[in-house]
Amino acid sequence: MRILSLDGGGYLGLAGVSFLAELERHFSVTCHDAFDLFCGTSTGAIIALALSSGMSAREVVDLYKGFGPRVFYNPFWGCRKLRWARGVVTSMYGNSGLRSALSDAFGDQTLGAIHSKGKYVIVPAFCLTTGKPRIFKTDHADGLTRHKDYRLVDVALASSAAPVYLPVVELRSPIDGRVERYCDGGVFANHPAMLGLGEALFHLGSKPSELSLLSVSTPRSNLAEEASAAGFFRRRILRRGVCMWAGAMAGMFIDSTSEISNETIRRMHLSIGCEKGTFQRIAFPKPKGLDLDVAGPRATHTLETMGAEKGSNNEVRDLMKQFFIQNRRIARG
Repeated sequence: MRILSLDGGGYLGLAGVSFLAELERHFSVTCHDAFDLFCGTSTGAIIALALSSGMSAREVVDLYKGFGPRVFYNPFWGCRKLRWARGVVTSMYGNSGLRSALSDAFGDQTLGAIHSKGKYVIVPAFCLTTGKPRIFKTDHADGLTRHKDYRLVDVALASSAAPVYLPVVELRSPIDGRVERYCDGGVFANHPAMLGLGEALFHLGSKPSELSLLSVSTPRSNLAEEASAAGFFRRRILRRGVCMWAGAMAGMFIDSTSEISNETIRRMHLSIGCEKGTFQRIAFPKPKGLDLDVAGPRATHTLETMGAEKGSNNEVRDLMKQFFIQNRRIARG
């Protein structure tokens, strides 16, 4: 069982899918053929659903370059600051552009269509109606019978509805017609590899010795608040309110939980009997000026270059052979 896990992070996901596109080119195999179980949160959900449905990573790169500037539209200097002011009372951006792009890419495909291709998917979202996490899945085991008719477009929108940035998404259950509201799965599982590992062992009955897991991050900030680097107010003010915390809280909550999740997965992976080296985490630093809603030409070029360069690194390629070489032979044979 080969698992591909993709983190959340808005337009920063372009770096991860550009990395996968370079690996596809180098090893002459698609991610669709190379992996069995795809798990993704937020922007990672979009990528996971696209790859599992049969799109190549290069096609997903083009998808991102098309919808990114439309969704995160900031035509002039200072526009993002104005959007933050708007974010006090409403979402900073709309999702009509994203919905349109995903509709063009996925059409009316459902989770059931992915399962019919022999692939498995898990996508986290948070259900505001019930106040509980929700994990959308292909119906790949006994007891999983509720999600096969959900459209890929709707699942992707639900998982990527980042609070403040994008609107809450309403989905109608294809079983009983109930309407439920969802926001971004990153509020509880921005690093969904642990969910993928648990799914493979519990529902799919995989043996630990047969598991391999590739986890691809989005560019991450350094959360350290060192005295020499912190701004004037952060160096001196300890009693901080909303204004001092607001800009840092989202990244702190998401990135810190991703770090601890990654270390937990690494230890679990070895302790349950998986072979050494069959869990790999690909991480990217976040250059200054990039963020999940920065999608201009410079950001696009930087993110795409970061991914391609990581995928061209010989040491990284050597680590990736176990995920791609065997499947290239299977596809050809």
